[in-house]
Amino acid sequence: MLYNVKAGIIGLDNLGRQYAKLIKDHVKNLNLIAASGRSQNELLYAKNELSLEYVYSDEKALFENHDIDVIFIFSEIHLRPHHAIQAIEKGKHVFMLSPLALNVEDARAVFKAADSHPSQKVMAGSRVRFFPLYQKLKSSIDNGIIGKIKHITIDSTFVNSINKRYSKPCGSIFLDTAIDEIDLCLWLTGIPIKKVLVKDIGNTYLCDATLENNSSLHLLLQPKLTKAESFLSIFGEKGQINLKNTNQLSFEVINDDGSKNEVSLDSDEQFLFSEYLQLHHFVENIMGKTKAGIKLSHAVQIMEIALAFEKSKVLNEAIEI
Repeated sequence: MLYNVKAGIIGLDNLGRQYAKLIKDHVKNLNLIAASGRSQNELLYAKNELSLEYVYSDEKALFENHDIDVIFIFSEIHLRPHHAIQAIEKGKHVFMLSPLALNVEDARAVFKAADSHPSQKVMAGSRVRFFPLYQKLKSSIDNGIIGKIKHITIDSTFVNSINKRYSKPCGSIFLDTAIDEIDLCLWLTGIPIKKVLVKDIGNTYLCDATLENNSSLHLLLQPKLTKAESFLSIFGEKGQINLKNTNQLSFEVINDDGSKNEVSLDSDEQFLFSEYLQLHHFVENIMGKTKAGIKLSHAVQIMEIALAFEKSKVLNEAIEI
């Protein structure tokens, strides 16, 4: 069992720097000792601001460093799958961002590489699955608070994540703006999506999905609107749940008889950040203290849905998944 996990990081642009500070200053039993960057600014930041022991302009040297147990990948999206596969093949644990790649084939290649190295931990970032309020929401739904989910409505500004604020656009509006929302809906329902259809009404896209149990999802995507007050509504057989993205402490439950009640976080949960919670969980998983609470296959599935929406937008027709 490892008692101190030594880490390297690839990519120190705006997004990578946010995570580097978190890794270096706040995550217990994790020691950031190395970095790889492609620009002079990244290399100087690693050396002068992070004071790292090893700083490389070539990521291959990072993979070859036997002092490093885990690689955190924050490179641009077209490079992520190649960096991940190389790191896995060199015996490293890997944490990477979602989306995993620009296309499903590369995402599946990462999954295949990870699956062929079962002793190594490979995890994709998920803002929503480690967010305390959403965890309470998931638990309440699983315990039957509104019965079986029949329909969900959400829009693309609902989740406010580090990734959205700092990632560079990749060319797909669904990969850029709706990954977190798709992730949240798939996790809450636990049911695969079988068909999607996108309607273009100018600068807004109406995105509808049918799940395998014939429940439904409506996603309102507004690519030019990056931050706004928005809502998540979940309709079940026995009631309805409403959340506002401006309220991260509680959600409203409306029962069949019209009565309402508020479900709130406990006081010790209110100031926990999901990015920190996932990184802490990942380190605990590497050290053998806990089982992984999220599967890499989830990240592949989310990409499949996002790119099916993209295909429907381009072809203006329903897409079977």
